[in-house]
Amino acid sequence: MKYAKILTFALIALMVQSGLGQGMTFETGNWASILKKAKKEKKLIYLDAYTSWCGPCKMMKKNVFPDAAVGEYFNANFVNAQIDMEKGEGPGLAKKYNVNAYPTHLFVDANGDLVHVGLGYRDPAGFIELGKEANDPARQYASLKKQYEAGKRDPKLVATYMQLLAEMQDPAGDAVAAEYFKSQSDLTTPENVKLLASFAMKPTSPNHHLVLENKEVLARQLGSDFLNELAYYYFIPNFRKGASMEDAVTQVTTIYPEKADILTFYTKQYYTRSKKDMKGYEEALFNYLTPEHLDQFSSSELNSYAWYVYESTEGADKAKAAIPWAEASVAKKSEYANNDTLAWLYFKAGDVERAKEIARKAIELGKAAGEDTSSTEELLQK
Repeated sequence: MKYAKILTFALIALMVQSGLGQGMTFETGNWASILKKAKKEKKLIYLDAYTSWCGPCKMMKKNVFPDAAVGEYFNANFVNAQIDMEKGEGPGLAKKYNVNAYPTHLFVDANGDLVHVGLGYRDPAGFIELGKEANDPARQYASLKKQYEAGKRDPKLVATYMQLLAEMQDPAGDAVAAEYFKSQSDLTTPENVKLLASFAMKPTSPNHHLVLENKEVLARQLGSDFLNELAYYYFIPNFRKGASMEDAVTQVTTIYPEKADILTFYTKQYYTRSKKDMKGYEEALFNYLTPEHLDQFSSSELNSYAWYVYESTEGADKAKAAIPWAEASVAKKSEYANNDTLAWLYFKAGDVERAKEIARKAIELGKAAGEDTSSTEELLQK
């Protein structure tokens, strides 16, 4: 028994030492020492490029990096590092690797050359898949770029390369997309519509005329997501140069007069929120989100507007006015999040029994999806 205990402790110590059964192990040295270790171990570096204020970065740290399967894959295949892009060596690395969004997942070789990139929050399975992409020459950014620049134009290679450039928001994507679009006989296929939305939305893009020429198809296939982005990309330059909201509305509605109402609504949203004019923002919501307009929006959009009213406005009357938005969201796609919103709106509006009824449904949906339902459960105690 004594020897069995010793053996057990030895195995535990070995697991801790080797990182088995744990999450990711991160290096604590400077960038030069990390490059040196990668060269010695003949591995790529995984660099978590984060900031202290980034919400998705904190979610990665809490939910993904400690995951045992993530640790097993990344510890075996990469030298892992975490660097705050706003401190120490961070700003220099952010400039070198063109980091503009957080978290950015950088995969770098021992020479410091970029091999692959991913953006945003990934769940454990998605994060492991990103790591596998980085180790796969058929899918990694550096390999695809090298093959493309060597003149290879295999359709699968080009499509994969374009998807990466779109995710990275790489300016080089415009030129690649322009060549690709010229090779296509039909830009209205679902795949090409998505690529137009990725590479041709900005008015400054050399491909933007293709969006305007195919706007009806994009609106039909992508719905309000397309119209929202269109309004946003026309709003940004107008706002930066100090143009009035009315001028911005005129510009975007002139290019697409058939959708003038919803484009005006989106533009007003962006202006009022950017100016921190929350009274104007609420007026835009309540004036436009009437029953005849609700079907124009996606389930997630309606839920977002409804939650804003619950969380950021005062009074039962406003909560009552937003209930149809949440109900329309649930009717389009019933999920934990929008049922939770609907329950809290009913509670705020004073209908406690109906609120609890919907809360129970939300909890059931949330638990089935493996989500944290503790905040909804609190409603049942009120």
